[in-house]
Amino acid sequence: MISIIFYIFAVLQAVFPLYTTYNQTNNLSKREGPSAFISQYIPFKIRENNVKPNNIWGSHKAPYPTNKWWLNLVMGNGQEKIYPYPYTVSASDEGIFFYHGSIKVEDSKTFVNKEAYKWSVGCKDGFSGRKIYEYDDLMVKMKFNSSKNNQKYMVSFLLKGSPYMSFYYKDLKPDFTFQGSGIDSLESKGIENKSYIAHIKNGRKYAIFFSEPLKLTVERNELDSFTLLSAEEYTGMVRIALIPDDEDYESNYDILFKHSRSIPISAKVEFKANSIIHTYKVTERSEKGSLLLLTHPHHRDSLTNPRYIQELGSYKSLRGDMIAIIGNVWNLKYEKLSGSSVRNIHKKKIKGENLNLIKNSLKQEILYIDDYPQSSNIYFNGKKLARLARIALIAEQVGLYDIVDKSIIELTSRLEKIFTYNISNPIYYDQTWGGICTGDGLNSEGNDFGNGVYNDHNFHYGYYIYSLYSIIELKGIEYEWVKKNIDKIHFLANEYSNSGGNKYFTKFRHMDFYDGNSWVNGFHVFENSRNMESTSESVNAYYSTYLLYSVLNNDRDSNISNLLLTSEIKSAQKYWQIKDESIYKSPFSKNKIVGVLWENSAEYTTWFGNNPEYIYGIQFLPFTPISFELIDKAWMEKAWSTIKSRVFSQNYVAPEWKGLIYMAGALVDTSINVKTINSLTAYDNGNSKTNALWWIYNCSSD
Repeated sequence: MISIIFYIFAVLQAVFPLYTTYNQTNNLSKREGPSAFISQYIPFKIRENNVKPNNIWGSHKAPYPTNKWWLNLVMGNGQEKIYPYPYTVSASDEGIFFYHGSIKVEDSKTFVNKEAYKWSVGCKDGFSGRKIYEYDDLMVKMKFNSSKNNQKYMVSFLLKGSPYMSFYYKDLKPDFTFQGSGIDSLESKGIENKSYIAHIKNGRKYAIFFSEPLKLTVERNELDSFTLLSAEEYTGMVRIALIPDDEDYESNYDILFKHSRSIPISAKVEFKANSIIHTYKVTERSEKGSLLLLTHPHHRDSLTNPRYIQELGSYKSLRGDMIAIIGNVWNLKYEKLSGSSVRNIHKKKIKGENLNLIKNSLKQEILYIDDYPQSSNIYFNGKKLARLARIALIAEQVGLYDIVDKSIIELTSRLEKIFTYNISNPIYYDQTWGGICTGDGLNSEGNDFGNGVYNDHNFHYGYYIYSLYSIIELKGIEYEWVKKNIDKIHFLANEYSNSGGNKYFTKFRHMDFYDGNSWVNGFHVFENSRNMESTSESVNAYYSTYLLYSVLNNDRDSNISNLLLTSEIKSAQKYWQIKDESIYKSPFSKNKIVGVLWENSAEYTTWFGNNPEYIYGIQFLPFTPISFELIDKAWMEKAWSTIKSRVFSQNYVAPEWKGLIYMAGALVDTSINVKTINSLTAYDNGNSKTNALWWIYNCSSD
């Protein structure tokens, strides 16, 4: 990886031993060897992106993490909010701002309310600027240099799931300003000036901890603000934590105090068998076993041997109560992996009348519907190719090998045109950021649904990966076309699923390992930060790489994709498929689905309209074997009456969407059958009558 050189003086090693710890971390933003980033081993043509990284990225170079939860820190002016739960955070050259918001519930939305109260964390002399210092699988650190001396600075440690906001000061006078309320008192705890409680007039209480003694005093205590200052320069850690609201705040404070000296400074994610493992590295002076973090509901479903602290009051977030846990290693173990559960479904024998129905449908299918301009769009073209891949796989299952061969010829012909630049909208390697983008996407940010600014890459390329998998599954890895294009196949799969072995791409482009799901909005800056609409298309992306790596005999990456796939499904079922009021409260929970989930908002809508069939259907497509794992049957039992009444009470529903709704409902509604499918006059461009009949058969068979 390209080296990142920081301005570190030898004297700092003595007064700031934490630097030694930093340099030993698994820093994803560093790459060995500053030699040519672009080389002859990139199997696609190369282009520059019109959007360039700004100065806030500091010394970091491509490949950049284009979809991480903290991207608002470095896109645009870098001042929009991020959401390291349980806090809402923003940054400017003045420092870090944060607050803990309350949850509001409406009919079509539930969200973290924007608060009038917030902390500003900085220094008395101000800063000259800010830059990303380091990042890894779970954390990001931002460095603020003193306006008077670059050897003096503050580092902000940002990670999800910490009740503490953590900072390192080097020879600065800390300045903590609270906006929105005055202070009743600043209570010093103990005799060393290492811990305080700020009793704020709005009723909130915050604990403030220092690794070294510091005299803190109240300055400028006004009706709507106050400032805590130090007259001395300080070198050491600072941690600020909201004390949960309940009557026993002293007990909550004691727990926070006990664990305040165990400070995470880096983190990594590893994969082993059925587990995704989070390991947090703490400061050299910390007690590893006493690290205090907060869990979300989906963590608590999978954590092995958890040590929860039930005595600490819970913190609230959009995703439910955050419960404290002790320990620096989280082992999220799944009883089964989703991809493996349906791996052999196409080996099942289809018999009787169902066999004849599917065969007859296959014989009448148009393999590829070439309707310009949709066919030149990276997303729609991918859906059509994946539709054809489904036809080929089903044809092989029922023994229509002539249709298999015709389908493979059509697939390879169209993929060959993409790989050899014989189409109007080819793909390129973007050397500015380190990713694969379409020509149209690079020409304009609005083209190809934002492909050129890294929006929806897993959605887009997942369809192509599924198509490539089907070719190898049906023709073998020694198939001449596969052998000729093997480098391009590997390279395209790595675009969003790189596990670290490909230096041209960031690791796991979309996955948020704390949240357990992907974020897809690329460079787009929103107040709500990251979002994802179609969980089913994200699931399809990891399902496709799982399958592709399997047929490529890459067991390691196949298992990793299977783990990512399982994680994505678990989060989709927990936070998009609404079973009850355990996550979202009424009246929002009555919708039974989340159309678009942001980090701070769950919404009953889509990006392209508010029709019920859109909101529900976008969480189902495309229908493949993994859909049996994604669509929770217990949820559908509860949700189907709502879905059915909202969708089919309308005067008109397009048959393409109607088919998707019927297919999902068939899991629990036996009245949906072959006759229902035959009544449809059109299908989604990623679906077909054959696929719908195959799905109906599998819904009704054991």
